[in-house]
Amino acid sequence: MVFSSSVFLSLFLPLVLIGYFNPFFKGRRFKNYFLLLASLGFYAWGEPVFVLVMLVSIVINWLLGILIDRHEPGGKRKLFLVIAVTYDVSLLFVFKYVSFIA
Repeated sequence: MVFSSSVFLSLFLPLVLIGYFNPFFKGRRFKNYFLLLASLGFYAWGEPVFVLVMLVSIVINWLLGILIDRHEPGGKRKLFLVIAVTYDVSLLFVFKYVSFIA
């Protein structure tokens, strides 16, 4: 599904906006989970093979974010930040540029 496709503009986007701005569920937690599921659904529509890779990446980044938050500014906090950025850039490199280099 592409952002300019008729399916996205006439079906997916309105459903996501209605679900997100639903007056019955005003909590931030609901909205975050709803957007997470909608994003995974959007990604799975286009390339369902890599949804597991995306889920693993989400969990790893979430855990590294918790580790960054729990430590005081300084050594370990910077270390976890460097690990997180290195992980994300290397994942991007593998899936986007390895075929170009090969």
